Amino acid sequence: MEDLISLFYFLLGSILLIILLIIPLVLTCFNIYNLFARSPVREDLVDGLTFVLGPAFMALLWAMWSAPDWDVPLYTNMEPFFHAPLASWHLPTLLVLVAWAWLSCVLIRFQGEKLPPLPAVMCLSGIEAGSLLSLIFLLQLFPHLARGVFAPFDVAYMLLFPLNVFLCVPRFLRRFLTFQTQCFQSLPPSQKPLPAFCRRILSHSLGWMGAGFLLAVPLLTALTALLVLFGQAPDAAVRAFTETSDWTFSQMIPPPPIEYHGHYLCTVAAEGHPRLVKPIRKGLRHGWPILVNRQLCIANAFEQLLMERLPRLHRAVRDFYDAHGYPFSKKITTPLRADMIYLLMKPLEWVFLLCLYTFDQDPETRIALQYTGR
Repeated sequence: MEDLISLFYFLLGSILLIILLIIPLVLTCFNIYNLFARSPVREDLVDGLTFVLGPAFMALLWAMWSAPDWDVPLYTNMEPFFHAPLASWHLPTLLVLVAWAWLSCVLIRFQGEKLPPLPAVMCLSGIEAGSLLSLIFLLQLFPHLARGVFAPFDVAYMLLFPLNVFLCVPRFLRRFLTFQTQCFQSLPPSQKPLPAFCRRILSHSLGWMGAGFLLAVPLLTALTALLVLFGQAPDAAVRAFTETSDWTFSQMIPPPPIEYHGHYLCTVAAEGHPRLVKPIRKGLRHGWPILVNRQLCIANAFEQLLMERLPRLHRAVRDFYDAHGYPFSKKITTPLRADMIYLLMKPLEWVFLLCLYTFDQDPETRIALQYTGR
């Protein structure tokens, strides 16, 4: 029964992972087609999914990556390979601007024909600010992808939502500006100077865009003043990109990387070819992420059991392992060598597993909890 439940969760997780990988790509393809097509395909559904699932998907990817800020040293040969592309202490300012831009896009797209002039111009300001942020974010992340050394894959997926913003915004504006300019052109002429001036400005698409740009300045000033009251810097939106390292607009020099002294034989074996060593998930070791396979979990579970039942023997084994394991692991510098260690460790893995099933009441739970922080 437990095997069936495990198989069910495995299949469910696999299906969810496939969905998470496929849906952003499918939506991107639809948005590319709809931008140039005379008759867009399922426009309302695609736009709704893009602006509902897109931010949620980016937040999920950011949480999965969990890259540190520029002032935290990275460990060599371990994920994450780069520092965070945005400074965490300036994120509140960016999140406020992103929320303004997101709401503006949604209102222009789904309520654009019902918006009064002033809210419509405010939404145009938000779209312009959001487009600028999307462009800067794309430029911040793009060079690593262009050089072919971008890792991990979830960061590359973060480029999809800003890219989709650029694919959707021209279509939103085209529809909105066409409708609004036609409405103002059909209005009867006014004898009063101010209404006549507003009619001349808003009777052209460039007038709407110019009005949005001009209104963006006082709106951004008001938002900045409000955020300063909550401890944000006046130029936090800029410093969020510059107070980083490893990226396009980064201006900070990170501390030198630290050689990771936790790479013992099983850990190095988990760095072999995935088809052989079969990594199952990411784990935590001393607060830092590592790649975990079942062999590593079994070895650590056995060590934990030994520490509980025979602490003196465990201390002696641990001292021997610390003295000889790490120096030997430094010689394992290629995936092929790691594969050889993985195969050599197989008989010992079976011995560990036999001991766990002999002396532990719930061995699989103990194995599953390794490197989870629990």
